[in-house]
Amino acid sequence: MSGQAHRNAEAGLTLVEVLVALALFSLVGLAGFTMLDNILRVQSGTEGRLERLGQIDRAMTVFSRDLQESDSGSVRQARNGVTMNRTGTGVLSYQATSGVFLRSLSRRDFNQQMIDGVNSIRFRSLDSAGTWHDSWPIEQTQSLGLTPILKAVELQLELREGTVSRLVDVPAGAAE
Repeated sequence: MSGQAHRNAEAGLTLVEVLVALALFSLVGLAGFTMLDNILRVQSGTEGRLERLGQIDRAMTVFSRDLQESDSGSVRQARNGVTMNRTGTGVLSYQATSGVFLRSLSRRDFNQQMIDGVNSIRFRSLDSAGTWHDSWPIEQTQSLGLTPILKAVELQLELREGTVSRLVDVPAGAAE
């Protein structure tokens, strides 16, 4: 009879063993939940950054495309804006207003917000001699009867995240 009493005592779990197992299971569950929460927070932060990066890339791509498709001789550039003619759309301009990079079509009275959070904007023009200018066309060469050739336009956007620049080649004849 003492052998059977000994077997019954070892057949079940004690309350302490159940509580220890429950505590360990709770810690594993809490660690898993914490990891999942951290992963979701990182994912939402990454999605926000990727969305912003996509917005910047779209704006730069549209600017590049518009400049490359501009009509011959139509590019006019000052330090804070660029205007150009595009077939079928009229005068197209880019500028920064109240922290927003805008694309405007004069013929349709249309303003498209390209990027927000713009601290400053700068345009520069590169001529065929490799000289940078803050405006185009260049006044002093026009008065002398010289016609420099515009080779590229650089757009620099100072955003809250940092400075982004894009150098766009101008097709031959676009600003002669």
